This record gives sequence, C-alpha cells and structure tokens, in this order.
Amino acid sequence: MRHLFMSAAVIGLAASTSVMAQTTQRAGTEGVQAVEEVLVTAQRREESLKDVPATISAVTAEQLDAMGPVVSTGDLLRTVPGVRFNDLQSTNLSEVSIRGSGTQRATGADSGVGLFVNGAYVGSSTLGGRNFRHMDFFDLERVEVLEGPQGALYGRNAEYGVVNIVSAKPKFTDSGYVSATYTGQTEQTKVAAVVNQKLSDTVAVRLGAQAIGQGKGFFYNPNSGKYYDHTDGWIGRGQVRYRKGPLDIDFSVDAQDLNLPSFLNTYVLPAGVVAAIPLGLTQSKYEVGHEGKDGVHQQAQRAMILADYDLGWAKLTSTTMATHWISRQNYAAAIDLATLAKLQSQGQIGLYPFGQTSTVAKDRTLYQDLHIAGQGLGGNLDWLAGADYLLQHDLNGTDSATTPCTLRVGAGVCAGSPTQHLCYLPLATSAACPATFGNFGTSARAPLRNESVSAYGLLRYRVARFTFTGELRYSRDDKSASQTTVYLYTDTQAAAPAAYDFESDRLNYTFTAAYRLPVANEPLVYAKVGTGYRAGGVNARTSSPYAPNPFRPTYGNEDTTSVELGFKGNLARNIYLRLTGYSSQTEDAITSITDGCTAVNACQKAATTFNINGGNVHARGVSAAIDGRFGLAGGLLTASLNGARQQARFVSTPGDYSGLPLVGSSVAQIPKWTASSTLDYRRRITGDVVGFGNVSYQYQTGGVQDSVTAATPAIWLNDVEQVNLRAGVDVKKIQAAVFVQNLTDQSIALLQFQTSGQPLANRYSTPRTVGASITYRW
Repeated sequence: MRHLFMSAAVIGLAASTSVMAQTTQRAGTEGVQAVEEVLVTAQRREESLKDVPATISAVTAEQLDAMGPVVSTGDLLRTVPGVRFNDLQSTNLSEVSIRGSGTQRATGADSGVGLFVNGAYVGSSTLGGRNFRHMDFFDLERVEVLEGPQGALYGRNAEYGVVNIVSAKPKFTDSGYVSATYTGQTEQTKVAAVVNQKLSDTVAVRLGAQAIGQGKGFFYNPNSGKYYDHTDGWIGRGQVRYRKGPLDIDFSVDAQDLNLPSFLNTYVLPAGVVAAIPLGLTQSKYEVGHEGKDGVHQQAQRAMILADYDLGWAKLTSTTMATHWISRQNYAAAIDLATLAKLQSQGQIGLYPFGQTSTVAKDRTLYQDLHIAGQGLGGNLDWLAGADYLLQHDLNGTDSATTPCTLRVGAGVCAGSPTQHLCYLPLATSAACPATFGNFGTSARAPLRNESVSAYGLLRYRVARFTFTGELRYSRDDKSASQTTVYLYTDTQAAAPAAYDFESDRLNYTFTAAYRLPVANEPLVYAKVGTGYRAGGVNARTSSPYAPNPFRPTYGNEDTTSVELGFKGNLARNIYLRLTGYSSQTEDAITSITDGCTAVNACQKAATTFNINGGNVHARGVSAAIDGRFGLAGGLLTASLNGARQQARFVSTPGDYSGLPLVGSSVAQIPKWTASSTLDYRRRITGDVVGFGNVSYQYQTGGVQDSVTAATPAIWLNDVEQVNLRAGVDVKKIQAAVFVQNLTDQSIALLQFQTSGQPLANRYSTPRTVGASITYRW
C-alpha cells in the first residue's frame, strides 16, 4: 500500500492537502480551477498564504470533512508535513510535536508547540494542557500550522511552531447545517447542528451544538461492563457579531461536558522479568478486567471577544479570552482479584488489584492581545506593534491508592480506608489480613500561578523583487507553585510542603529575506533565522536529602535558534509546490529525570521525578509538499502529497547528573520519516447528483519512544501506516457518505512499557471502524 501511494507522488498526482485549500464544487465539477488563494493570520494579520515567507499550512473545514470524521487533534494535523500527534488514547496525555520538538511524557512542563484558538493561547503545563479540547475543533473554519520558531510574534512555548484553530464566525447570510454520524463497531452516534442567522445589516448570530452517545467500544472491562474507550456528552457554542463601518466585533461563548476515553495497558510480561510474577503474564489486547475506576471527564467554559477597528491608516485588533476547564481522570492497575487468585494459585505473588490513580487538572486563563497594523511608503512598508498578557491559575492533583499491607502469597489482600478496613481472600486457604493496616497511599495538590507579559513588533519592507522582514518580542514570565502531600484519606503530611518561584525574561527575534523569481508564476524563495523558547518553571515537589541526584526546585527556559531555507510557488496554474530545509540548535533542553531514590538505598523512599535542563540538542530536517487540481474523466481530482525527513540528537548533557539522555541519542518521539497523501475526486453523475470519493494515507517510521539513558535502552517507535476512505453523493442540499477508518485494520502498540530492556505492557491503537453520515445544508 505504501508503494502505491509513493508512486503516485512521483508522477505528481498528489500534493499536500495542508499546504493549500482547494475550491470544491458541490453542484458540479466542470472546469478545472486554479489552486485558490487562502487567507491566514500567520503574522497576526490576514494575508495570502502564498505571500508569507515561512512554512505555513492551512487545512480547511471542507478538507477535513472530505477525509472523514474528526475524532481527535490528530485528525486535524495528519496531512501537515513534519507534524505529529502523539496519540496515547487519553486526551489528557496526548500532545502535538512539530519538527524536532519531540514529546517527553510527564515532564510537567509546557509544550514546545504553541496551542492557540482564534489567536488566543490555550495551552498550559497542567495534565491535558498539551492538547486541544473537543470544543476547540467544533464548527471550525480552518487550522493554521506555523512551523519553526515563532517566538517573535507568538511568544512563550512557540519554540518549534504554532497550531492556531480558527473558528467559523457568524456570516451575514442565512445558512446552517444539521449532520448525523454513526460508527458501527462502537455504536457511536454524533449529531451536530449549526444555525447562522442574519438579524440585520449590522448583526448576525451563529448557534451550534453537538451531542455524542456511544454504546460499545473496543477496549472492555468485563468487571464493570464498561468500555475504556467510551465517549459521550455535549458541546455548545453561541456567537453574536456586530459589524458597522470600521468596527467588526464578535462575542462568543462555548462549553463542553464530555466523558472521554481513558487508556488500557495490557501486560505482555515474559517469564523471569518481574520477581512478583516469575512465570509472566500475557493479557488480551482488548478485554482486561480490573477493580478500579476508569475514564476522563472533561468540562470547559470559555468566553471570547474578537474585535477589529479600521482607523483608515491602520487596523486595531483585540483578542480577549477567559476560560476555565477541569479534567478528572481515573485509571487503575490492569489486574483484578480473579487474576490475582489465579497467579497466587500458581505460587506467584502477583500485583495489587486495588491500586488506583485519580488525577484532577484545573485551569483558569485570562488572555489579552492588542495590536495595530498598517502600511507606509506607498504600500512598500508593512508594520505591526502589539502587546499581550497571560494569567493562568492551575491546579494539578494526584491521588494514588496503594496497598496498606504487604502483598504475599497465601495472605489476604488489604483494601478500604482507615475507617473501613476490607480484606479479600484470593484463595480459600488465604490467611486473614493483619489487624493493623498501614498507609493507603498519598494525595498531592500543586497549585500554580503563571503570569506572562510581552511586547512585540514587525517591520516588512519591499524593494523590487525583494522583501525583508524583521520581528522582535520581549517577554517576561513569572511563575509560583507549591505542593502539599498527605496520606490518602487523612490530613497527615506525607512530605514537607514545598513552595518555589521562577522568574525569567527573553528577547526573541526573526529575520527573513525573500525573493520573487522572475519566471512564470513568480515563485517565492526565502531564508529565515529565528528564535523561540519553552518557558521554564518550578518542580513543586520534595525529595530526600540523601538523593543521588540532588533535587532542583526550578528549571530554566529552553531556547531554540533555527535557520530555514524555503521555496513556495505555482509550478503551473493548478499545481502548487513547497520545499523546506531547516537546522536548529536547542540549548538547555528540558528533560525529565528521577532523583535516584529507592526503598533500599539511603533515601528509603520511592523516586521523585523532576524537570531539569538536560543538555543541548541539534535538529535538522527537510520537507516537501505539493498540491494539484486536475480534470479527470469529466470530474475534478484534487491530489496531494507531503513528506518530511527529520532528526534531533543530544549533543551534550551536564556532567553532574545521572539518568540524562546519552550524548548522540535521539530526542524521543521524533519519527525519522513522516508522509501523507490524499486523493479527492468529484464528478457530476446526473442532474443535481454529484458523486465523490476520498482516499487518505498516513505513514511514519523510525525514532525512539523514550529518552535513551545508560540504564534505559532504546524502545523503537512502531511504524504507522493507515488508510482511510470516504465516499458518497451530494443531492442538492443533502450529502450522504460512508467511511472506513484504518482500512487495513492495523493494530500497533502506541506505547510500550519495558523493564530492564524486557517488555512489560503495551497500549494499542484503535482497530478498523466503518460508519455513515448524512448532512443537510442550507
């Protein structure tokens, strides 16, 4: 299958859907049109994507609809070269990677990719703060992806790029749609409706809602009769737009209340690896029982005001956002009492079946951006000046339930709480639990306050065929955090309280030189150098004074400088090409290590994980993407292809800490190759009936899952190769379609756990799904 799609690329029948949006003709397909202009806000103002000298992709709502249902952030980005969504089943754990940023799970730090909605920052360092929420990609207009450092215009955490989701605004027409999607294998029904109404020449409203219900799933807990991958709930949005004269203002409120999938770690433990299970343990991929709770419950509310005022000589733009969200997640050991009984009947100790982890992540964010943009020198000079302010109050909480008694063969299993002791006898011959129980686990709470303020500007000067652009930003970050840890179900402190502060400022820049070639279609070549940073912070934890790796309460900013060369332009009226090469250097890369403590060394306690500036990284890569529109057999074929080759390696690490990545090792979660292609065909069948079909393909290979250290060998990422199909008909205002996701029914380990280089457990991808949808538009 891979060779089929790559061969199509060679002959130029494919192109990157993410590079350019194409005009689609719902009523007919006569006449091949040129690749259409797309307006983006990559440089904080609306301008043609073709004119921006940078690696920018725009994926429209129509393109996303053509490829099938949007289930996660990954569906928004699967056609963007060099961009990867690290899907770990749970929305709280998944995250976006661009170019050499990689993703290091559980660092507790901000992402190196800036997440924005309508130009407002929506990321955070809380659990789930590296991923978009479902309401973010409901009723969207397009997704913009800016690759490379974007620190000069977007600031903190735009170190490797920016993903900006642009929501559909109220339009001054009467329109709307109602759609229903059903997926057979999961029995999931998704119903959405959007109504856009023009109330007057100056006022328009847009109201939308989506409801999700699900009867089945793939990953099942027979003990509770529930599915780990269950989704249900609702999303709602209301907008009012006022436009009169120079003023255009849009006020929106939206919210969601959703139960979302958790994850299942399935044991693939061979014999002789874990002392408590010397005979090993292998479980089903899809059906594992345990005694605990599972699932993610995510609630969010947001209000935004987007305003433009045309002063005549310049345009003033304001973006205001206030948001509050809370995400609760439960997961437990993938073992139940019956499995423990079986293990103990074989003479194995087994694992504690009532282990439970419950997390809570809360975020309250206020964001304000105000900038003014204009022109001078007869239109040859563009300028922009602005400032933004971010205030976040976050909370990270974790409750970890552990056994209050030593787990032994032939002994009862302790559970319950300090006020209600429970004892389970896995075997008829099991002895009773001891009269005295120990601690039942710990409960930790870590509030965080983050305040960031920035001022920025842009100057762009055109002379003949040359364009020179300079961007500059000054940012200041202030963080404070504390943590309290008590024994579960009590107020007794399990560790001394900790409180830390972090302050830092940064000056980021970008300089670009571009040239319009004096040939047909005047393609653009450019050279760019820029910087960005990932904000440092605090480790709101405590550690033993005897720790082999001394604990550090704070860690500094991570800084990246990148050089990029690019080409973008039309090879013909209906073919658009983009080529990019880059090289970047990251200093003080933020990594996650432990303090080296164990129960048997001088610490006499479990290890504490914390963040540290763990060395310097060099990354480089190339990408290519091409879009085309062709007349074929009386219809219109929109073809796309993109591919990227990338790598990032640690070139140095501090010498005073152990457990850091090995020099020369790859940064985790960076596939060596990524590629995708899309073929979309439309043809009038008869009268008002237009048939369509879409094939999309996604591929990645190479890379390591986690950092390679002296004690942890490389765990190689599994290759991903997925094909999706969608086909149907448009009949006047009605569209009916069928779709297949993961046509080849590929099942891979998204996440592999190992111990001492031996397999321990896996987390698997979702198998093939088949479904249908129907949409009515007016």
